[in-house]
Amino acid sequence: MLSAVPWPAGGAFVSGLISLVFIAYVWPYRAADGARLFMAMMGSIAVWAVSYGVALLVFDPQLRFLLEIPIWLGTCFTSLLFLAFALEYTGRKAAVRSAGMAGLVALMIGFVALIATNPRHQLVWSDYQIEPTAGAATVAHTNEPWLFVILLVLMLLTAGAVLALIETFASYGPLYRSQTLALALSPLPILPAVLLWVFDAGPVPQLNLAPLVFPAHLGLDMYAFFRRNMFELTPAARRTSDQTAIDDLGIGVVIVDDDGRIINANVAAAEIVDTAKPDFLGKSLDSIDLDIDLDEPEQRIRRERSRPREYAVTVSRVEDTADSTVGHTITLQDITTERQREQRLAVLNRLLRHNLRNDLNVASGYLEVVADGVDDEEYAEMLETAKANTDSVLELGDKARMVERTLEAEKLGTEPIPLAEFVDRVAEPIVAEHGGSVDNEIPAGGIIHTNRQLLESVVANLIENGLEHGGGSVTVSASTSVSTARIEVGDSGDGIPEHELSVIEEGRETDLEHGSGIGLWLIEWGVTALGGGVSYETDSEGTTATVELPDVVDSE
Repeated sequence: MLSAVPWPAGGAFVSGLISLVFIAYVWPYRAADGARLFMAMMGSIAVWAVSYGVALLVFDPQLRFLLEIPIWLGTCFTSLLFLAFALEYTGRKAAVRSAGMAGLVALMIGFVALIATNPRHQLVWSDYQIEPTAGAATVAHTNEPWLFVILLVLMLLTAGAVLALIETFASYGPLYRSQTLALALSPLPILPAVLLWVFDAGPVPQLNLAPLVFPAHLGLDMYAFFRRNMFELTPAARRTSDQTAIDDLGIGVVIVDDDGRIINANVAAAEIVDTAKPDFLGKSLDSIDLDIDLDEPEQRIRRERSRPREYAVTVSRVEDTADSTVGHTITLQDITTERQREQRLAVLNRLLRHNLRNDLNVASGYLEVVADGVDDEEYAEMLETAKANTDSVLELGDKARMVERTLEAEKLGTEPIPLAEFVDRVAEPIVAEHGGSVDNEIPAGGIIHTNRQLLESVVANLIENGLEHGGGSVTVSASTSVSTARIEVGDSGDGIPEHELSVIEEGRETDLEHGSGIGLWLIEWGVTALGGGVSYETDSEGTTATVELPDVVDSE
């Protein structure tokens, strides 16, 4: 039998109506992470509130009990959907689609079934009877253990959602703090109402005030939605991008906590240790057989598998806002190919500088002796050509040493270099060998701080290239700007062929596109090793190469 709508029922209907209207506002954002689950949660709240409002109007005991089923359906799934929403909203979508979540859904259905069959077993409550309050059909009953079990599980689900939101609030800075905090606080108005009802406390113990205080809960959700753009700025995008960035690095990444337990890793790391990622997450770093010292920032390890691989390992500390170490990030970069390349280059360099050089020195000497003893001018000219070519190969061996120096740039130190005197000293033997002239326009007294060997390689090759291909006259000048030195080497030639420069700009040679020598490469590698850059400009007056070296001039 229905009576006039009392205020408790009216309050429950208002809560349900607000929830449904809120769903309409959220609907345009349904594609955002967590939005559909959020609307489902609002729907569960509406089911809970409206069902409770209708129940408060029904005084028939059997019909009143049947309305407990949709009430508890909404109650159970409100907590579960709040947890699912919080997980997806904060970027933990995999957890929402996990077997564990499916188990929780089955558990909620089991709870509702337990309540629906309560008249048979009385495990949830007993002595169920209507005791009207303020004209509403409130009920009184004796709470049995299973009611407390159900409510405890629902509170744990809610607590899990709150923790997920609080973790995001603490981890991801101010961009997401306002909305995650509001969402985390939203269950607080509901908790006291539920506790007052379950423990028969308060001025109206038979009345469950939770559906009536939903507007306070919804007010916090609306603040996050309307004022903080909760579905336009979702932390799920941040968490996903963080993990994607780790996965896309192309190197192995392992993150451990302060106790050395693995808390995250990327796919590359799983491939390196040859173990599925779920099999080692949460376990000790020692469990994946990586001989890594967390106190050593840089180290190398070797993995002996079907194909042995060598890795450069970098260990960096993870610190909290109080500068306390809470873990370590470990990167593993496969340097096997790089090491092999270095070894091959070292062998090739040794062959050029030692074995071939020694043999060619002997051959050059014999050619000179034979050429001097030959009377036939044609044969003498042929021998001179052979000697010149042999000496050219010998010179290439010397330049191979310059290549090696550029590879060892990190090991080389710097020193103050008087630039004008330095250029004179470098130019003198080159002019003696190739002829021509070098006009040094660098003012005396200028000093730069850089590596002498690399700078000599750069300047020598620029001067040599200018003398050989630039008309036999080279001008060297220099200027400074704050801490940067600019060295210009100009000649009056036709300029460097375009295909030679394009090879340098592309950074590689092919069978069809290649340079005629190694000089431009030595300039490029040397300048790069010095931390600078080189550019070339050709006009009607000749070619000018400009080398810029930052942080080599004392600006004081």
